[in-house]
Amino acid sequence: MNTYTNIQTYHTPRMYRLVGKYEGKIVKFCAAYSQSTSILDILLTNRSEVMHMRGCSLFLSLLLLLTPLALGEQAEGVWMLAVSAGKADCILLGVEGWTCMIDTGHARSMGKVKALMDLMGVDHLDAVFVTHTDSDHIGGLDWLADSDIPIGAWYASAMYTDIKSEKKHPMVKAAKKRGESVTFLRAGDSVTLPNATLTVLAPIQLNENDEDDNSLVMMLDTAQGSMLLTGDMEGVEEAQLLSSGQYLKCDVLKVPNHADDDACSESFVDAVQPKLAVICTDTAEKPETPDPRVLASLATAGAETYVTQEATGGILVRLEGGVPSARALELEAPQAQVQITDVIPGDDLIELHNPGEALALDGWYLWSSRGGELFPFPEGTVIGTGASLTVGTNTTKEGSYDLLWDDKKVVHRSKEDVLWLYAPNGMPVSSLSNGL
Repeated sequence: MNTYTNIQTYHTPRMYRLVGKYEGKIVKFCAAYSQSTSILDILLTNRSEVMHMRGCSLFLSLLLLLTPLALGEQAEGVWMLAVSAGKADCILLGVEGWTCMIDTGHARSMGKVKALMDLMGVDHLDAVFVTHTDSDHIGGLDWLADSDIPIGAWYASAMYTDIKSEKKHPMVKAAKKRGESVTFLRAGDSVTLPNATLTVLAPIQLNENDEDDNSLVMMLDTAQGSMLLTGDMEGVEEAQLLSSGQYLKCDVLKVPNHADDDACSESFVDAVQPKLAVICTDTAEKPETPDPRVLASLATAGAETYVTQEATGGILVRLEGGVPSARALELEAPQAQVQITDVIPGDDLIELHNPGEALALDGWYLWSSRGGELFPFPEGTVIGTGASLTVGTNTTKEGSYDLLWDDKKVVHRSKEDVLWLYAPNGMPVSSLSNGL
């Protein structure tokens, strides 16, 4: 057991209501043993004291909930958390308490990102970066902008071709929701962090044929080592980067473009010589990834390689003294039995049924695979035992639904569209196709 795994199990409404009563005792207890690196160490070392505390089971549960925050060790140092977001990029990066998000994945990963931020003790983002405008990198921008997560700055690649004007750039529209603006970056720019620097190595030239080759490529240099973050860079941008003569060797590599066969050449790997590499992909979504050639090149270079699909939560990388280490973070599988039982394209209706115990749907949400639309259930929504719940949209006949999804034509009428139901921690619970 480690400090990070399955903490979500204890995040229940009843626990939070009781935190105020017990928090002081738990924080004091944790502070006394702040040199411990795991909850298990604390409990075993002091089992006699803990077992005689009043309300032992409640105390232990609250200890498991609060220890990560009390010890304050998750967000310290230099770390990268690559979220298990399918064939998509969403990365949390931390340097001495400064935290940013690099790409936002799909909207469906909202709950997972929030759960992992909580797990790491991150309650704000000093910056959000978008490497390029592909949907699997910007899909979470809307929910992020609409959230109550404080965001210090917005950054994007200065080079793009699939957006007609700057004001229509997805990140510009997201930042505008908060009355904020976007800083556009290109090779030679840098962002200063606490005792570290993020240097933009690319894009060097505009690529009008492939948006992937306009990706932000950034080198994080810290006292503990370096990380190279590459977006979806493919062969053209890679060749420009190699020809630029910039220093590319790093300790940790975020492998470009989901380790597809059009990226991460042997020449690039030779120049980078990473000790550890992380690939953001899901073979079920894109069977060609990770490409065997890319894996072989990384292995030849001596890199320890991790793929986000190997974990339900993500891959957490820590860097200390030039030595990287990584481990998988797992999220708890939902136990609820609620299911999507009907998806009706013409009427734009989604029906849910709950054969199990009554369930509060706070934090739950629906997601459409075709359009990427997201519907968070309104706070206070409960689906009773044996009850059904119907969600309609602005296209649906008024009065034929229980909850309004304030959008129109969500369920596609002529192409396959799969509706997904997600638990608050972003884990899937049910899915159903529109039958097309």
